[in-house]
Amino acid sequence: MKLKKIYAHGFKSFADPIQLTFDGGVVGIVGPNGSGKSNINDAIKWVLGEQSSKSLRGENMEDVIFGGSKKVTEMKKAIVTLTFDNSEGLVSLPHKTITITRELERGEGKNKYYINDELVRYRDIKDIVLESGISKSSLAIISQGTVSDIAEATPESRRLIFEEAAGVSKYKFRKTEALRKLEKTQESLNQIQVVIKELDRQLKPLRAQADKAKIYLEKARELKAIEVGVLVHNLNFYKEKIEEYNQQLEGVQETKDNLEAAISNSSDHLSQATRERLDIENEIQDTNSRIAKIEEGLSQLQIVFAQEEKHRELIISGDLKASSEQKKEALVASISSTKTTIDFYQKEANKLQSEINDKKEAISQLDKSVNDARITQAKEHKRISEAKTRISILEDHKKNKTNYFKGVKTITENSNIFKGYFGLVVDLLKIPKDYALAVEAVLGNTLQHIVVKDSDVAVQAINFLKQNDGGRATFIPIKSISEKVVRREHLMALSNVDGYLGLASELVSVDNPELEILSKFLLGNIIVTENIEAAKNIDALLSHRYMIVTLYGDIIRSGGVMTGGTPQADATLIGIDDQIQKLKDAIPEMDAIQKRLENQIMIDDSKRKTLQTLISELTVAKTKYETNLQNEEINFAKLKSQYEAISSEKLELKESTEVKTKIQALQSEKVRLSAQRDANSARVKILNQETFRLESEKSEYQKSLIDLEKAFSKVIRERDKASFITQENHKRLSEFYNMTLEVASAKYKFEGDIEAAEEKIAILKSDIKDLGNVNVDAIKEFEEISERFDELKNAENEIIETKVKIETAIKEMDSLIIEKMSSIINEINEEFNNVFRTMFGGGRAEVFYIDPSNPLESGIDIKAQPPGKSVNSLRLFSGGEKSLIAISLLFAILRARPLALCILDEVEAALDDANVVRYAEYLQKLKNKTQFLVITHRHGTMSRVDDLIGATMQTRGVTTFFSVKLSEAKKLVDNPPVTE
Repeated sequence: MKLKKIYAHGFKSFADPIQLTFDGGVVGIVGPNGSGKSNINDAIKWVLGEQSSKSLRGENMEDVIFGGSKKVTEMKKAIVTLTFDNSEGLVSLPHKTITITRELERGEGKNKYYINDELVRYRDIKDIVLESGISKSSLAIISQGTVSDIAEATPESRRLIFEEAAGVSKYKFRKTEALRKLEKTQESLNQIQVVIKELDRQLKPLRAQADKAKIYLEKARELKAIEVGVLVHNLNFYKEKIEEYNQQLEGVQETKDNLEAAISNSSDHLSQATRERLDIENEIQDTNSRIAKIEEGLSQLQIVFAQEEKHRELIISGDLKASSEQKKEALVASISSTKTTIDFYQKEANKLQSEINDKKEAISQLDKSVNDARITQAKEHKRISEAKTRISILEDHKKNKTNYFKGVKTITENSNIFKGYFGLVVDLLKIPKDYALAVEAVLGNTLQHIVVKDSDVAVQAINFLKQNDGGRATFIPIKSISEKVVRREHLMALSNVDGYLGLASELVSVDNPELEILSKFLLGNIIVTENIEAAKNIDALLSHRYMIVTLYGDIIRSGGVMTGGTPQADATLIGIDDQIQKLKDAIPEMDAIQKRLENQIMIDDSKRKTLQTLISELTVAKTKYETNLQNEEINFAKLKSQYEAISSEKLELKESTEVKTKIQALQSEKVRLSAQRDANSARVKILNQETFRLESEKSEYQKSLIDLEKAFSKVIRERDKASFITQENHKRLSEFYNMTLEVASAKYKFEGDIEAAEEKIAILKSDIKDLGNVNVDAIKEFEEISERFDELKNAENEIIETKVKIETAIKEMDSLIIEKMSSIINEINEEFNNVFRTMFGGGRAEVFYIDPSNPLESGIDIKAQPPGKSVNSLRLFSGGEKSLIAISLLFAILRARPLALCILDEVEAALDDANVVRYAEYLQKLKNKTQFLVITHRHGTMSRVDDLIGATMQTRGVTTFFSVKLSEAKKLVDNPPVTE
């Protein structure tokens, strides 16, 4: 690829546009020192991509732009264009002529590159340079300093010359790029592997959490599908049962109400008969009393009547005379006495009325007390009924093992056929009431595990379950288990911790010595504390090594996972006996309350009857006083009348008649009262018979009621049981699944074996409980991180693949470099010795690897021996000799690998005239394959070039080029013109 033309404007001293045209061969550029001839060299290097301002003899890149002079102003831009002939296709661009342009504007600091006037990247320029072999740093551009460097350079630096000659610079460049890319690739790989490692660290626990969450969701979904259907089935089933029970209770209640009404009616009639009997008996007693008084009065009246008769007879006979005054005094005394009697009777009647009122108030209070007692009694009766119903439900759970898995029920019901069967864990462990919650929280479904002697028994039982479709069960062979422990130093650390209660295995016991290992196997490494705070402190103290449980059932598992809250209200496997016993213990107390209330009611009834009797007696007495009061008032009126109409004879006769009348009246009253008494006595006999009949009737009614209540209580218990189950199912459906019965009925239908479904529900609940805390969000988080992990792993694989490709390419380039370097060394050595002998007139020379075992990196040294000399180091040669050796090596390289263009900038400056001639003549030998631009001021060189171009500065600071003849060139060099 030949250089055809150079155009420059604004570059360094090229203030005026310059354009140099070349036809090939050897072209000499001459001019005095300072004329700017070497700026052609810099211009070519700049266009070919030089990035170092120092290599261009400047402080910064803008120094290449013409800076101005006294007569010429500074330029704003520098531009250089090289035009090459590519007709031989040395460069792979599809152009026979290629122009390369570089442009830089002052102040912008940004270079622009063009190929054939098309804006390109710096790398595109570099590719052309490397492909053509005319790199700015290659043998294509050699200066005086470069020649010295060849001779005096270290073997490592000198190697670069041979690499340029071998054409491996582009491979070295590509290798450097590949190494840089490899380094970046490795950095990217390191960075991505750090992230992958962190994601992998996160994925391990997340995978476990996600797997657990998936299991949980699947089991929860399965549980919901089964349990909601079962809940709907149960709710509908028990609804019908409750309606059935209510229908039964309607008939029973009606019969009960009738019996209670009959008993009440009998009681009322009995009370009425009793009251009537008591009233009649009191009346008989009063009648007897009145008869006795009448008899007493009759006796007195008869005496008075006899006296009056005698007195009258005396008066009539004249034997007795009485004055009116005496009679008046006697009447006054009688009137006064009667008035006193009236006052007494009135006072006593009022007093009795007051007592009657008090007794009635007391009866009212007793009625209220009895009513309150009956209300409380009804409540206690309901509590007893509910307790008995709950006992029935719990005993049904216990008897039928409702809370047990099907397999467990099957084995326990057939335990007699298994020798070596000990029982269930829940039955074998003796768990104090205070620790029941803690132990059940820890063991959970393990309480239903079946303890057997050895694994043979367990296998026999498992086969039995399979053969009989008996469900599943877990077995603990005593001979196969070992105790679990807490390390001694940890126990010592716990001894002084507040809230520490002990190991769970120490807080329970077993009756059978053969089973002592059971508690240690199940609970030997479980720590029990008073509360969650103590548990948290111990968990931190022991670095999350053991499971810790509180008395309330809160758990901290090894690793720090915590479970807690409110325990379920349903009877548990451990608590069912305690609940039954607690309810049974409460019933006698409630019975005692009922009996106490019944006694109180009886006492109050008795008091009421007594008060009623007293009221009756007081009423009778009051009536008696009121009757006597009326009689005395009548007597008082009579006495007053007698006093007003005194007639001695008439009076006496009248009095005597009245006494007789009184006697007759009393006798009549006595007869009447006696008849009444006899009638009352007969009535009492009848009432006694009625009372006996009523009591017998009431007793029969009460017996029938008791019998009825037994059946009534059974139906109520069944109904309450159904109501309880319905309430629990409603609660589960609404609170846990947030569904109404209507919605659930529409979405879920249950078909199949209800017992099998309930067993499956129990197993699913147990499985879900055993899962512990579940992080449902872990699924999405795991998927996201896993997706990113996979993406990064793919990226890692791609990077590794890229890295392998780069490493493979580097190895291939290394092999190619070694191959080309070995070839060029051999070829140059063949030419170097010949050129050396020509230039020195004899002798011998060669180049060789400092480390032949490492041709990829080994430095290259030169061994030269001119005629008559034996020198071991190039440093011992003179400056001219060094230059000639370097030029010989340069010519040998050009002979081995000709370059399209070679620029020589005063490389022969250190040679003497004879060697300059040899140098110039040898250029003529090489010009057929290489185009030379020779910048020189030596006559020997100028006289042997094909064309001469002169350089001068007619205007200070501005270079001008022109074609010159040899004589003019010598004159230009020897006698430079004066610059204005």
